[in-house]
Amino acid sequence: MSQGSTGGVAGMTALSVATVTADGGQCREAIVQVSALTGGRSLVAVGPEGASRPELSDRVYAGIRNTGLTWPDRNIVISFAPAGTWPVPPSADLAVTVGVLAAMGHVPFTALSETMFFGEVGLDGAVRPVRDTLALVAAAADLGYDTVVVPAANARQAMLVPGAHVIAVNSLRELVTWATTGTEPPLPALPGDIATADKGSAEADLMHLPAWMTPAAFALEVAAAGRHHLGVSAAPEFPVALIGEQLRSLLPDLDDRQAVQVSGLHAAAGYPVDALIRRPPLMVPGITISVSSMIGGRRPGVVSLAHRGVLLLRDAADFAPEVLHALRQPLDRRIVQLAHARGTTTFPADIQLIATSRPCLCSTGHSASHECSPPAGRSSRSQLRAISDRLDIAVTIAATSGAATAGEPIATVAARVAAARTAAAARWTQKGFSANAEVTKDVLWRPTFRIPASATEGLRRLLDAGQMSARAYGRVLRLAWTVSDLRGAGRPDRDAVDTAVELHHPQRHTS
Repeated sequence: MSQGSTGGVAGMTALSVATVTADGGQCREAIVQVSALTGGRSLVAVGPEGASRPELSDRVYAGIRNTGLTWPDRNIVISFAPAGTWPVPPSADLAVTVGVLAAMGHVPFTALSETMFFGEVGLDGAVRPVRDTLALVAAAADLGYDTVVVPAANARQAMLVPGAHVIAVNSLRELVTWATTGTEPPLPALPGDIATADKGSAEADLMHLPAWMTPAAFALEVAAAGRHHLGVSAAPEFPVALIGEQLRSLLPDLDDRQAVQVSGLHAAAGYPVDALIRRPPLMVPGITISVSSMIGGRRPGVVSLAHRGVLLLRDAADFAPEVLHALRQPLDRRIVQLAHARGTTTFPADIQLIATSRPCLCSTGHSASHECSPPAGRSSRSQLRAISDRLDIAVTIAATSGAATAGEPIATVAARVAAARTAAAARWTQKGFSANAEVTKDVLWRPTFRIPASATEGLRRLLDAGQMSARAYGRVLRLAWTVSDLRGAGRPDRDAVDTAVELHHPQRHTS
C-alpha cells in the first residue's frame, strides 16, 4: 500500500507510492520509492544497475515547477521496485509525481493511502491520458485499492470498473487541491452498458432456417454448452456468418470481470469503449489477414479481440498456412504469448473457434450429387491440418435447398445451455476448470470422473483399431459430458458417448 515515513537520518524522508504497469494483456504492481534529503535541489530517477533516467526526472521536475509549486531545499531520488519495471511507462508519471510532491510537503501522506495513480505528466503540469486505463484500474481494484486517480480524459473508462472510486484530474494543480482539501473534481456522465447483440433476438427462433440445417442447430447447442470448437463444411453460397451469430446468441452475458477484461482489450486495440461490452464478441477476419494482425504485437490481435467470444474463419482453408498455425497456441493454451527483445508479452485469447470450409477446393456447390476428385479433397483437408485436430465438432451441410422450418426459441435453448454450463462448472471448479472443453485428459481419466467401460466400449474399439487418435478420444469424452449435461443427466451413458462420436466424426460408428 502507499505509505510515507520519516527515516532515521535527520532531515530525510522516505515514502512509497503504488501503481500498476501494463505489458500487453498483463498488469503488474510496481512501487515508486521516493527518498528526500535536505541540502540541495535536485531530482534523480535511478534505473537498473544505478543508471540515471533523466527523461523521467526532467519531465516530472518541469511539470511541478510549471504548475507554480515551490521546490524546497530537497535532494530527491526515485527508484522502482521490482527492478524489472524499467523502462517506466508514461502511465506511471503521476505516481512518481505525487510521491515527489508528498516528499516536498505539497501533498499529505494520507492522500497516498489505499490510492493508485495513473497518468502522464506534461511539461506544463497537465495530466495527459494514457492507454490501457480499463486494465490498469481493474488491476488496482483486484489488488484492493479503493481509489484511483486518473486523467480526466480517461475518467469514463475508469468509471466502467465496478466498485472503483475515480478521481479525475486535468492538472497537477487539481491533484494537489484534491489531496489537500478532499474536493473531488466533477466526473462525466456514464452511459449504459453496450449490448453487442440485439436483446430483442431472444424471442427469435434458433433456426428459422431450411430443414437441411437441422444438424447445425444441435451442434451449436452442444458447442455453446461445453465451449467446444466447431468445424462446418458447407457450400460457398451458404451464409456462414449466421452460424457465428447463432452461436453467440446462445452464450451467456459476460460477468463483471469478463466484461472489464474484454472491454479493456478492445480499448487497448484502439477501439472507442464508452461502456462495458456485456455480450460475447464475434470476430470474422478476412482470408488475407496477416499473422501479426491475427495474434497481435504491441496491441491485441483479432484472436484476443474475440476473447470470451467467437472467432469465425470463413473458408478457413484459404487462410495463409502460417496464420492457421499461429492459432494453435491460443486454441491449446487460451493465450497469445509473444517474444520480443525485452521479454514476452501475453494477451488472453480464450475463444470458441468456428472454421468453415468448402467440401473440396474445386466445389462451387454442395449437393448430394456433387463428387470431387480425391486429390482435390485431400488438398482441402491438408490445408486445414494445422487446426483440424483442435476442432471438437464436425458438421456437414449437405444441401442448399429445402423449405424453411422454425426451431425452438433462442431463450429456451439458451436456458438449457446455461443449465448445462452451471452443471459443468459445479463439477470442475475445484479442479480449476469452468467448462467441459477445458478439462485435461488426466482429470477425465481419474476414477472420480471416469466414464463406465460399458459406455465407452465402442469408443475404445475405434481407438484400438486406429480409427481414432488419442487426442480425438479425449475430445469425444468431453463432448459426452456436455451431451449428458444438456440432458440433465449425471455421468455420460453409452448413448451420450455415441452422440459425441457422431458429433466429432460423423463417419465413425461405435456399433
